[in-house]
Amino acid sequence: MSSTAVKPPYSNIAYQYMVPVWILGAIALGLVIARIYTRLRRTGSLHPDDWLIVFAEPLSFINVCIASAAVAHGWGKPRQWVDPTDLAVVMKLQFALQVIWIVTLCLVRLSVASSLLRYGTSRSWTWTLYFIMGLQVLISASWFVLAFAQCTPVSANWENVPNVKCWGVYHVKNYGWAVAGIYIIMDLVLTFMPIKLIRSLHRSTSERFLIGVLMSLGLIATAFTVAKIPNRAQLSKGDPLQATILPSIYAKLEETVGIIACSAPCLKSPTEQLLKRFGILKERQLTRPSFVNSVRVSPLEKELDSDQGSGSDSSGPGKKGGIRIDSVAVKPRSSNSTPMELTVQQHGWDAV
Repeated sequence: MSSTAVKPPYSNIAYQYMVPVWILGAIALGLVIARIYTRLRRTGSLHPDDWLIVFAEPLSFINVCIASAAVAHGWGKPRQWVDPTDLAVVMKLQFALQVIWIVTLCLVRLSVASSLLRYGTSRSWTWTLYFIMGLQVLISASWFVLAFAQCTPVSANWENVPNVKCWGVYHVKNYGWAVAGIYIIMDLVLTFMPIKLIRSLHRSTSERFLIGVLMSLGLIATAFTVAKIPNRAQLSKGDPLQATILPSIYAKLEETVGIIACSAPCLKSPTEQLLKRFGILKERQLTRPSFVNSVRVSPLEKELDSDQGSGSDSSGPGKKGGIRIDSVAVKPRSSNSTPMELTVQQHGWDAV
């Protein structure tokens, strides 16, 4: 009777982790598939940032499956309600979750920084991104080493081992808080760097606003990073099967939302068409081409033009009201012509 008297009431809070993680995980998987399909259809090849996210997404999905296995063995229940054998399995799966999460989050941030490398040409822009990427690799490598070297032997992370030697928890926590602060700064820098590029685009205000919103979704991941900081103290306190749920939620959502945020801008054209269909955005008016407004076209402008072209393939010459520009020619100056005359050969009509 005394053993059952101290047994806490039965509860299972695993749903708090599984519901949002599975929903957002499915969205992230769908966006990555759509991103890769769109990129291959448009260019026939993948950029380095695409390859990074191709490796990150399967790892993220594997982590969701590992978490589901941990829940099946009792993760989320009070420790007293879980068999000791299952408890060891849960702790081992939690260790695997941590290690895979470190690698996945690193790949996600590297993908974001790598994508921005294509849009800037200045030395300050390039070196800032290289510094962020190098710092991210160093931090992730340190966490990876810390996960395996914190306790000797490593099996002490999931089972009781005699004469175990572990580093001080206090120092590890302080390092974790410092890294969280660095991650917040890195996310803010990666989010606000494209603002100058977006403002210089020769696009309508609504389209530039849409691009800005899609490229700033990383702020949501930053919010989860901030929310994760005060919950780090719960990792070494209380029930290891229930106290780790909330910090694990914020860590996993930080990673998953990061995948969504870095994939959403690549689907700008389908998103724009969808918003136009629902009347949220109006049809884009024909404006002066960007090559007339400026001699130099930014890499971001070129990619958006390519994206726009691939997203409007259905509006060919046979479509009513559709206009397709076949070629652009520049006529040399003559005595009866303006200094530079643009001739645009189009389907159905000619514009000079």
